[in-house]
Amino acid sequence: MKISDYLANKYNISKRLAKKYIKEGFVFVDQKIIKKDFEISNNSKIILNVNQKTFTYNINNYLIRKYDNILFLYKPPFMHTERLRIEDDLTISDIVSKEFPEYILISRLDFETDGVIGAIKKDYIIEIMQKKYYAVVKGNFQKEVKLSKKIDYKKRKKVKVLDEDDENETIIRPLNFNNGFSLVEIILEKAKRHQIRAYLSYLGHPILGDKLYGGQQFERMMLSCIYTKINEFEAYSPKIKDFIDNYYNFIPKNT
Repeated sequence: MKISDYLANKYNISKRLAKKYIKEGFVFVDQKIIKKDFEISNNSKIILNVNQKTFTYNINNYLIRKYDNILFLYKPPFMHTERLRIEDDLTISDIVSKEFPEYILISRLDFETDGVIGAIKKDYIIEIMQKKYYAVVKGNFQKEVKLSKKIDYKKRKKVKVLDEDDENETIIRPLNFNNGFSLVEIILEKAKRHQIRAYLSYLGHPILGDKLYGGQQFERMMLSCIYTKINEFEAYSPKIKDFIDNYYNFIPKNT
């Protein structure tokens, strides 16, 4: 077994992060700092010199619904879905692995995005999935748009919308226009990384607070996953009203 495999299994982190810790000199093998990944014996003593935080939390703040094979959880804004580094603050992945170890996450949300995240038991088969998002976007979004363009997301911080068609259709519907910004609903089955953000920017309506894709600066990125359906089970975000109130109450004062 390689050192990176050992670290990934023991600390529930990605191999990529494990290799980064090795390269940065945080790993000791038999009391010696190493900076290269290599095969180790069963007798090797491996120490990762990184302080892992301990957390206290109220599960009721995160769990929306629990079924025999499915979990629906709420992720607040400014919280990671999965742990990027061991020294990070609490993540949704931490909660799932501690409270519901037989479940695995099947979706993620960006750091500033809030909303519903689904998890399933490892042998559960998904036949139907649907997600709905609300977003606050620049300009007057006047009519429904359907997009099925491919996304180039590999090795890019900022993804790119391609001219090629994809099978996964995204529907964007206008709900309201207020003081230069529209509230829109986005419906899709699944999304690649940054797909919604890139689509809206591509259409000339970047999300408020999404500076990476041309959005105006705001206290957060105004994107929320308000609904998720997995097979016959569904859940709504408990913070839909808060999101809409933020749109109606704060936007006129900050623009």
